[in-house]
Amino acid sequence: MKPRTRAVLSAVGLLLAVLGTSAVTSAASAAVSAETAAKQIGERFDVQVLKVAPGELDGRKVWLVTVMQPGDSGNASFRVHVLAVDQETGALVPSFRHHADGMTLPPAAPGGSLP
Repeated sequence: MKPRTRAVLSAVGLLLAVLGTSAVTSAASAAVSAETAAKQIGERFDVQVLKVAPGELDGRKVWLVTVMQPGDSGNASFRVHVLAVDQETGALVPSFRHHADGMTLPPAAPGGSLP
């Protein structure tokens, strides 16, 4: 086996072990893989993808893609955002959703808090 292939397989194994079996189950049933979602978001918005984690938003399974803007973005340089990508369609899920009684904020990122 080539060294690069071995390294990739080791990294994938480590990633699966860290994410746990629930992430493996959701990744296996997703029409859009975490890798595909990360690649699409990175290319579409010209950002660096830092992390992809499975999540749920309004009852649908999503990939929570943590991204950082590049250093040449002026005042927006190095800002970090969490974007939600629908696992079935690959579509970006809006952060703010309007309802009859107003709007709701997106959930806090894991380890974070809302103001």
